[in-house]
Amino acid sequence: MFFKKEFIQTVTKREFFASILVGFGLLFMGLGYFYSLNPSPPPGANPAYYNAFDAWRQGLKAGIFVLFAPLLASLSSASSYLEEREARFSRYVLLRMPHRRYLVCKYLINVIVGGLSIAIPLLLFYGYTLLVYARSLPPLLQTPYTEEWMRAPGFLGGIYSLHPSLYIFARIGLGFVFGITYSTLGMAVSRFVHHKYLTTIIPLLFYWLLGFIANFINLPVFWSAYALQTDGILTSSLANILLPMLLLFTLTTLCIFISIKKYDSKEMY
Repeated sequence: MFFKKEFIQTVTKREFFASILVGFGLLFMGLGYFYSLNPSPPPGANPAYYNAFDAWRQGLKAGIFVLFAPLLASLSSASSYLEEREARFSRYVLLRMPHRRYLVCKYLINVIVGGLSIAIPLLLFYGYTLLVYARSLPPLLQTPYTEEWMRAPGFLGGIYSLHPSLYIFARIGLGFVFGITYSTLGMAVSRFVHHKYLTTIIPLLFYWLLGFIANFINLPVFWSAYALQTDGILTSSLANILLPMLLLFTLTTLCIFISIKKYDSKEMY
């Protein structure tokens, strides 16, 4: 009952709707910069020259959404544990349930909402491209590419030509995993940084720092941005996409639960 009530309260907060609207806006902005907003093909071109699948990829490949994605993931609920503790709401909750159960509920809600904050804008954007653009890919000979893999290089590119919708849904799934990872980081940060806005911003700064380090040591493929932009680098694979996020998710989860063990319920007030 507590979990259901808290989940509904979180997904009806203005921060959750803001993350979805801003995310969709960033994707649309990327589409406007790197693709035609007019779905009509050039004279003599295939009717699917501008299509829903390439439009979705280009909106994401523009990088604007990718650059700020951790902020969207942590905006809705990463700081909710901190806010409830400082508002003394935890005092009343802990009269009805054990502290551990309360923490697990907050953790699971944060994980789910963080994933949805990334996946829903991607899904809505795909719905938009399906409504506006052609729903098929043009033949290879009527594209600038010479081989099929060039349409969507990198991880999952092999299924793009045959099953473009499956390709996009798989990438939306990776976006959900990305959101889980960085919302968990935000919650872990909230245990030590007692400021709502810092809790939201630190995951973004950490993400940018990881990108700088990965490029500096010439291993950009291990930057978690390529979980969202799998076609942005030729050597992306399931291993180098998921392993860095799995490592970060595991460490931040351990940080949340181990640090809580150091305190009893009274010290939360």
